[in-house]
Amino acid sequence: MITWLAALKSKVIIGGVLVVLFAGWTFGAYRHGIKIERAEWIERKRIAEAADRQTEHDLAELAAKGAARLAEKERLLNDQAKRSADTIRTLLAGVPNCRVPRAIGRVLDTTAGSLPATPTVAEPPRPDPDETALDAVIGLAEVLDRVNENYAICRANIERLTEAKARYNDRRELVNTREKE
Repeated sequence: MITWLAALKSKVIIGGVLVVLFAGWTFGAYRHGIKIERAEWIERKRIAEAADRQTEHDLAELAAKGAARLAEKERLLNDQAKRSADTIRTLLAGVPNCRVPRAIGRVLDTTAGSLPATPTVAEPPRPDPDETALDAVIGLAEVLDRVNENYAICRANIERLTEAKARYNDRRELVNTREKE
């Protein structure tokens, strides 16, 4: 019986050592798996961030190219408008002043914003006895000047919208950089 107890005691010790070794191996394998998973996750995050930065760079490059194209188109339109205005002025230099209907003057005034806008609820059209009357002598050069004024107003609006777009892009970039941190 003593030998049996001695053999049982050595079996318990050997079993205990085996259990401890198995638990240590299991814990080591578990920690190793965590390290590998964390390294893979960090690598995926790095790749995703690099792709995000590349996308932002590509979008900024496209926006810059678009702005350059828009500036070039605007320059070409300005040049064309100047050439057209010069051509019209040259052609109109020899034409005497003529009478222009009041309706044309109203359209130009409304376009320039010098008259109040039409009411939100449209009134029924009333015949205007002066509508067809030639009540003002307006030179074509003056009409061209009014058109150029309207064009200048449009250019100012384009500049305001371009500034607003740039401000929006700056804010978006600022927010995106904060989210990455």
